[in-house]
Amino acid sequence: MKKKWIAAALVCALALTGGCGKSKSSDASDSGTGSTASGISGQYPDSSITKLGNYKGVEIAEADVTVSDDEVQSEIDNLLASNPVYQKLDKTTVEDGDWVNIDFVGKKDGEAFDGGSSDEGGYDLQIGSGSFIDGFEDGLIGKQVGDSFELPLTFPETYTPNPDLAGQDVVFEVTVNAIEEQVDAEWNDEFVQANTDYQTVDEYVEATKASLQEQKDSDKAYYVMQAIVDDSEFECADSDVQSLVDTQKQQYEQYASYFGMSLDDFLSNNGMTDEKLEENARFQISCTLAIDAIGKAENMTVSDEEYQSGLEELANQYGAESGEAFEEQYGKEDVENSILYDKIMDYVVDQAVVK
Repeated sequence: MKKKWIAAALVCALALTGGCGKSKSSDASDSGTGSTASGISGQYPDSSITKLGNYKGVEIAEADVTVSDDEVQSEIDNLLASNPVYQKLDKTTVEDGDWVNIDFVGKKDGEAFDGGSSDEGGYDLQIGSGSFIDGFEDGLIGKQVGDSFELPLTFPETYTPNPDLAGQDVVFEVTVNAIEEQVDAEWNDEFVQANTDYQTVDEYVEATKASLQEQKDSDKAYYVMQAIVDDSEFECADSDVQSLVDTQKQQYEQYASYFGMSLDDFLSNNGMTDEKLEENARFQISCTLAIDAIGKAENMTVSDEEYQSGLEELANQYGAESGEAFEEQYGKEDVENSILYDKIMDYVVDQAVVK
């Protein structure tokens, strides 16, 4: 069992588009005993798969599963862009559009507040970038290199990074250290050592390829399931869809709370609308029903050996004290269904044909 398939239907949840596909193949009820995998789809009692499309030798594009040199170069370019070099200029007066290096400390009621101070070495800021609250960057225009001064400002009424500061009056103590120009860094071992956990360019490239390939391997399951769903036909009950959407919103609400955001703001910032959530839910239900039908068609079950191996893997992944403890927490039936789901996913993914 491959670790990346462990969470049932997780690969299907990656999609924000999709849904119940149209069949071009045989009726699912024509194959299988109907008793080997039924537990997988039990969470969607009102939905059904009416036709199961092709699931053997599903064709997927090579670009979807193979890391290209361009993709590695894109990672390098992003790393360089995120870590530019700043060179001091002889210029002494700050103007709009300039890059400046500054030290600053933000204080509220005379006390420095969390996240309001620059680190050692100063902070590189482009005037006019809108990186700081209103009034901060404008307050630097016309200042001289070496000037130290105070900027009395007010945080906006809505301030997601730190709601405690929303609408509050503060004072920033600022020193202009230098006016700079931003130049591209040189791609070499020294840059890699300074900005990554690797020592050489070659080490970084190999590690990046491996990381990208791991993601591609995980994405492969999505492309396979997308093809199977598109080639099948389902009846996704509105009740099951709404139940899954509600569950997703509960999860997103927890994520939003980590960032001090409302659910609506979190969904909006991540490009998720009610329509996309519903599409995602329909696709996830379709994936689960298809996996269930494939398991029945192939008479797949979980042997005692597979169960014990899968149970230990699940326990290790989720930090349980033991397989027995994990089984007690989630129940043997759910654990077995998860292991069976993984086994069926392995089956269809391993047979996929890369074109």
